[in-house]
Amino acid sequence: MPTSEALNSNAHENQATRAEHIDVSDNQTSKAFMKVNLQKTTSLTPPINAKKNSASKKRPLDPQELNMIQNKISQLETESSIEDEEEKAIAKAIKKASREMKDIINSNDDQMEKIETIQQKYMELFQEMKRLERDHVKMKKRNEQLQKEKDSAKSELSKTNSMKHKLENICRELQKENKRIKEEGRRLAATEQQKREELSGKFENTIWEIKSKMEEDTGEKKKRAEDNELLKDKFRGFLEQYELREKHFNSVVRSKDLELQLYEAKLKQQKQLTEKEIIKVNSLKGQVDALTKNEIELRKQLNVYVDKFKQVEETLNKSNELFMTFRKEMEQMTKKTKKLEKENSSIKGKCDTMNKNILEMAEERARNQKSIEDAKKRQAKLENLCRALQAERAVLKKKVESLESTPSLAQRPSTPISCTGEETEEGLSDLGSPDDVGLFMENSHSTVSKVQCLCEIEEDCYKEGEQKSNDSSEQKSNFSSELKSDDSSEQKSDGSSEQKSDGSSEQKSGGSSEMN
Repeated sequence: MPTSEALNSNAHENQATRAEHIDVSDNQTSKAFMKVNLQKTTSLTPPINAKKNSASKKRPLDPQELNMIQNKISQLETESSIEDEEEKAIAKAIKKASREMKDIINSNDDQMEKIETIQQKYMELFQEMKRLERDHVKMKKRNEQLQKEKDSAKSELSKTNSMKHKLENICRELQKENKRIKEEGRRLAATEQQKREELSGKFENTIWEIKSKMEEDTGEKKKRAEDNELLKDKFRGFLEQYELREKHFNSVVRSKDLELQLYEAKLKQQKQLTEKEIIKVNSLKGQVDALTKNEIELRKQLNVYVDKFKQVEETLNKSNELFMTFRKEMEQMTKKTKKLEKENSSIKGKCDTMNKNILEMAEERARNQKSIEDAKKRQAKLENLCRALQAERAVLKKKVESLESTPSLAQRPSTPISCTGEETEEGLSDLGSPDDVGLFMENSHSTVSKVQCLCEIEEDCYKEGEQKSNDSSEQKSNFSSELKSDDSSEQKSDGSSEQKSDGSSEQKSGGSSEMN
């Protein structure tokens, strides 16, 4: 039976291993939580257009974004190193507490004092566990509130980012349109200048032609003067239209410039708002990280205290149960040993009888096999004799048929076998020559003697086979009655002996049947 010190040492070792497993699992959960947060922050900015995505792929990262990524990586590395240090410190504290508990238990020799110290330690741990549970509930509520604030801030940030991307796209489109309009204005101005120069050249040429013609002809001069005035009026109207068109284009360009300035001002405001929101989000992230760390630490401590409490309860229950079970087991073992000794003695006696029976059966089997071999040899001899007799019988039949075919035999009446000497002599004289009669008598005597021998041999074999089968059946019945009284543990060995006895009896019966 294990002592209480050994039980306590085992309990403390189990406690330390469980605490290490809990620390490892909490570390893994915290890392997974950080990965999920990173994925969420990266997935907040959805793609707006395929063109924008291609532009962003081609566009290199801003230095601010690179700094943010580097800061995040360094923060994660520092957090992982801090978590490893905290895990090591917790493991050291657990080992220290287990050592202190072992020292306190080993210092007291009395069992009651050990139980009292364990109860005191258990009460302290229970009070601390309740206090930690209250703190944990408060921190949980606070964490939920901060999580809601964080989610709302994330949604606002996603909205601001989407607005920012939309405004940037609008600004780019307006800048492109402004450039296009300016280029069109320059192109139109150049074309109008060329047209004006061409018109002025044409106008001068026409004036020179008119002057020359006016000098040539005065009548025609008046008409040409009128034509010139009409042309001047048309040219003035054309110039006025051109000036109006230029004014219209200038007004359109000014309106586009004003719109651009307005969008730029809105962009600046939006950037300021986004910067403020980013600062808020970073502060909230820091608070959430701190709260998650506190929550993880509290959970670890709570799990450690719960495990300690469970182990103390288990050790107390086991120590009480072990005393009772040990007593019951000792009583049961004494009873079982007595029963087993009795059964062992009875089994030994049965085994001795079984061994004797098996030896007798083996000897009997050897004897039976010898008798079967002898019977088989006799059977072979008898078969050979039967074949020889059948051959002789066929020869005699032929002779009898040949004799019957003679007229003396056909006229002679049939007589019984048991006849007097005179009648036999008369029959022999009727058969023919004395040589033929001698041969016939010798053959008949030999056949009769052979048949008598065969009958005697068969009767002897049949009697011996019946005696052996009766003896084997009696032995088999006695042996089966003894086997039925044995236990289930001896049935396997008895089965093999029964199979042997059955095989021998079957061989005997087979041999006797063959002999019959």
